[in-house]
Order: sequence, then structure tokens, then C-alpha cells
Amino acid sequence: MYSDFIINTSELPSYADWNVKLTNAFVGHRLHGNTFYMNGFYNGAAMKCHRARIPCPIQYVTGSIKSYSLNLKTGIYTINGEGFKQNIYAHSVLNRVFISEIEVTAGDVALEDHHGPPSSDLTVLEDRTESGVNHFHAKIKEPETPDSGVLEVAVVSTVLDATLPPGKYLAVSAFGFTTEEAIKFYNLALQYYASGKLCDTHISVWAYIWNSVSVGVDNPDLSLNINSAMFYLLGAFPAFCLSIEGVDSYPFQFYGVSPGGLGNGGDGEDYWGHVFWDQDLWMLPSVMVLFPEMVRQSILYRVKMLPGARAKAQKNGYKGAMFPWESGRTGIDVCPGEIYAKYQQHVTADVVYAIRQYVYATGDWGVLTDDGAWELVRETAVFWVSRVQWDGENFVIDKVMDPDEYHYDVNNSCYTNASARVNLQFAVEAAKRLGHPIDERWSMISSDNHGIKIPFDKENQFHPEYDGYTLGTKIKQASVVLLGYPLMFGMDPDVRKNDILIYEKCTASGPAMTYSMYSIGMLELGDVSTAESLFKVQFKNITQPFKIWNEYATAYGCTNFLTGIGGFLQSLYFGYLGLRIYDSYFLLAPYVTPDCGSVVFKGVKYHGERFDITAEKSEISVKRTTGNAFELWVIESLNDKTVHPLITGKVVMLKPGRYKVYVSKS
Repeated sequence: MYSDFIINTSELPSYADWNVKLTNAFVGHRLHGNTFYMNGFYNGAAMKCHRARIPCPIQYVTGSIKSYSLNLKTGIYTINGEGFKQNIYAHSVLNRVFISEIEVTAGDVALEDHHGPPSSDLTVLEDRTESGVNHFHAKIKEPETPDSGVLEVAVVSTVLDATLPPGKYLAVSAFGFTTEEAIKFYNLALQYYASGKLCDTHISVWAYIWNSVSVGVDNPDLSLNINSAMFYLLGAFPAFCLSIEGVDSYPFQFYGVSPGGLGNGGDGEDYWGHVFWDQDLWMLPSVMVLFPEMVRQSILYRVKMLPGARAKAQKNGYKGAMFPWESGRTGIDVCPGEIYAKYQQHVTADVVYAIRQYVYATGDWGVLTDDGAWELVRETAVFWVSRVQWDGENFVIDKVMDPDEYHYDVNNSCYTNASARVNLQFAVEAAKRLGHPIDERWSMISSDNHGIKIPFDKENQFHPEYDGYTLGTKIKQASVVLLGYPLMFGMDPDVRKNDILIYEKCTASGPAMTYSMYSIGMLELGDVSTAESLFKVQFKNITQPFKIWNEYATAYGCTNFLTGIGGFLQSLYFGYLGLRIYDSYFLLAPYVTPDCGSVVFKGVKYHGERFDITAEKSEISVKRTTGNAFELWVIESLNDKTVHPLITGKVVMLKPGRYKVYVSKS
């Protein structure tokens, strides 16, 4: 049984990785499994780095199970049985805590431990149970670098009797990097429970999220796909409780989002829990226009990793900062694949792209001055200056791997060069804005006139993926198509269409996010029919019953693939809403989503204001719902140049078309 926000099933999925993953961005768990992971808690040196497996402290009910249910509105997972039920949730406020609440109404219910085998990642320092509370304390076996220190983990958890008679029971599992931290959060959870606010404070965070933002459609299947995608992606980022009353001595240090999220990432699985460009280019853009404060934590993670990026640049004979293809806790390159570590270099520009879009979406240039992001932008620009070469006509970048990983050691990857150009252009823009010196080479390399080479085939009117690309050669995933969006590289509409059609035909059964970009491109060109068919390809990657995304439609790959979810949400916000974010305005070109009569984008956030946008077949409406009463926001038609004021709470009805929203200076 499904509703827009509740997934209910009588059977668990046949493949364990398709079970629900719950996380509060500090600790994550694949339900019914035997493992927990903590954000930033890795074992293994350099290329052996992976998330350290922590044995699961949760006891699960057994017996006659009637159903398993996930409530997306509350973030609570329920196991319903004959005469009992168990609720499990990753607490949204007490973000070191997982909660299990069991109610037995008839007969006795048996519990089973899910510790699994001893963790091969940990050396156990303490594992004792007293008065119904287990104290687990361990350290990793091998740090990421010799100087990064041996990380420790502490888990304080309730141990219930193996058989429970009728009654209500609470089991708290609290995690920390020290025993003191875990005990503090364990006791806080008990205090919240005693005052009757343990569950309510958790639910209040999810209530705030869903009351603030949503994509409403009159198609139940699509609605559930959207809501589950938003639940999984937003749950991967820190919510709004980074500073908790009474625990200021335990600040939340966020270590980014990996492709499979925090419920995955052990040795040899789901990209080891490393952070890739997936976070910056695929996940962050949609979160950015919903809850930019969540995105800020990811930017601060990249800033914290800057020393590792500098070290990689120096190691490879370059200047500035060269971000690694895969990052863990310290910022060194932890990629286990030598060719990827060597040739995947566009990630440096992807990091800066995310910073630029955050600044544009929020107007918060303070992240550059106050939080060190300017230093990152400058150092990456220095890297690209040292990376390019002059070939007598243009600046070129040789020996890289395109996002299309089928081809590496290629010259002038179209996407790599275009993203480097964006990096350099933003360095110029930011330096001007902040009053910092500008290296004239940043402007030279990123200019249209003999700047960095963007391969172009004049005869066939398309962008070759790299120098020497042969038309029709198979590619793995979206690459050249990313020039039009998200990079917003200017080109003739016919060239944009050729890029989409040529590469879509050449795309193998690639990862889930690819078709989102083809769909966005066709909507940009007004080809709604083709966009719809490309949009629906994404659904092949969604598994049942819990809407877990596979990396590949024909093979499992990484699960729950947040990269694909991020692409899917972008195909809604930047495809069907037509959103384009700039520093002082944003653009809209809304279309109705497939098989729907209407779509409502609630709570799109820009410069602190929220907007609701509704698209129907024959009209659209825009309402400014919150914001500064002393600023006059307007919406301007790019078709006939008519301008309408956006007064808070007042709906403006418009014809379908392209629109610009900004603060009027008049």
C-alpha cells in the first residue's frame, strides 16, 4: 500500500540493500542490517580508506510480522506485528542518536540482536553491559594518514530483555567520538523522553521541512517517487540542529555526502563512503534552492579539505589546490583506482561551481570572506593557470578523464575545459566583489577570445567530447550535455539540441543521473514530448517497495544512489520548473510534469525569500510567501517584457512562458 508519504509493505525486498536507509547526517543505518556508520569515521590508509563498520546496537522484534512501513513525513520506520510494533528513527535534533520504541499489546515478543560478526575495522577497547546499558568503545585499526590520528568511537545503547511482555519500551543508541559524548547524548535522549518531547522534537524537524518545501502533483505514483527522493536526499544533510542546548562542547563537523549516503560505504561497497563530484554537481543544486543552510555545511567541508588539495597539486607538479577525485576525512586522495585518481580533474572546478551557485542562490558572499571559501576559489584558479598550456591558438588541458569514464588520457575534455573556465570566471567575479587582486591570466584563460579550448565540430554542429572523439562512439554517462546545464555555457539552440540527441543515442546503460540532464536540455529547447520520455527513463532505477535508487537500471551498483536522486530532483526544479540561478535574479520556464494536470513547486528559496510556483496546461501562478517587506520583488516576462509586482501572499497569474524574478531598483 502506498500514499503520497507512506510506504507500506508486507514483505521486505529480496535484496537487502533495497531496505530503508535512515540517517541524520551524523550516523546512518541500513535497516534490518548489522552495521552502523558515522560521518567522517573511516578506517584504512589512503587508497584503503573506507567507512569503519560499527556493529548494530538495535534489537529488532521477531515473530508474526504483518507489515513494514516508512512514513516520509515523520522519518519513522515501523514494524507492525501481531500484538506488537516497533518504531525506529534517526533523531533529527539529537543527531548522535537512533531511537527504537517498542509497544507490546498482546502476548510476549522476542527480540534478536543484529550485532553481526566483530568489525574487522575496529579494535575493541571496551564492550560491557551493566544495568541494561551497553558501553562499546573501540578504535580504528589504521588512520587515513600517519598524522591524522587514530579515531575512536563510543556507543552507549539500551539492552532490552530478549523477551518482552506487554508494555512500552524505549531503547536509545547514542554515538560519539568519545565515551563522554555518547553518554551525554544518551542521557539527553532519556531527558527528552521523560519530558515527553523525544519523538515530538524529531517529528517537528521533518514537519518544518515538509511545511516549507514540496513538489505537489496530482499523480500518486509520481508524487511518491518525488517525496521519497526528497526524504532520502534531504536526510543525508545536517538539518538545523547543529548547536543543541546543553551540548555546545560537541560541535557538528560535517564530512560531506557520498554517492550511497551514510547508510553505506564499508570496505569494497558503495564507493567506500568517499565524497566525489556527485555531492557538488548532482546533489547540492536542488538542496540549494530549498535549504541552502544545509549546503553551507558541504562547502565548509570542502574548505576544511583545502590542505589536502594543495598537497595533491604539489605532488603532481602544479600550483594552487587540486581537489582529489575521492575524499574522506583528511582531504588527501583516497581513490582506490589509479587511473581515476590521476585523470579525473574536473572535480576541482565542480567544487567551485557549487560555491558559486550557493552564493548566487543566497546572496551570501560572507561564505567567501568569513569561512575561507575565497581562499579555496583563489587557489583552484591558481591550479588551472598552472595546469593549462598554450598551443599557439588556445589554452589547452591534456591528459584527463572526462565525466564519461570510458575514455581517459584524452586531451581537451569538453566538460573539463568548460568547468575550468567557470572556475576562473568566478574567481574574477569574486575578486572584484571582495576587492582582492585579480591575476590577469584568470581572465585570459576564461575568455571567449583565444581562451581555453572548447572543442567544436563546425561541420556537424556539435561539441566533440574531447579532441579526436569520433561521432557515434559509446559513452558512459552525461558529459557534453552538462555544458548547457548546469554550466549554462552559451551556444546556439541547434547546437544544444545536437549535443543532446547525438550523445543520448550513444549513451550506454549508464548511471541513474544521466537522463535527468537530457530531459532538462529538451525542456530548455521546448521539446516537451522528448523531454517526457527521457524523464521517465529515470524510473527504471527505482526499486520497490521502499523507492531505493540503484546506480544502474540493469545492475544494482551503488544503493541508495543519492547522485541519481539528485539528478532526478534537478530534472524537476531545473527541468520542469525551468529554474536558472544567477547572482541577482532567477529565471523560470514552468511546464506541467508528465501525466499530471498541474504541478506546484512550494517553497523555492532565493536570497532569503520563498516562492510558490504552480504550472497548469494553460497558465502558471507565482506567489511570494515570505521575505523582506521593504524590497519590491517583481516578475518580468521575457516574451513581452511585462512586469508584475510580487507582493507577499498575493498570487500573480501568468501565461506559460519564460520569466525573470528580481528586486526592482525603481
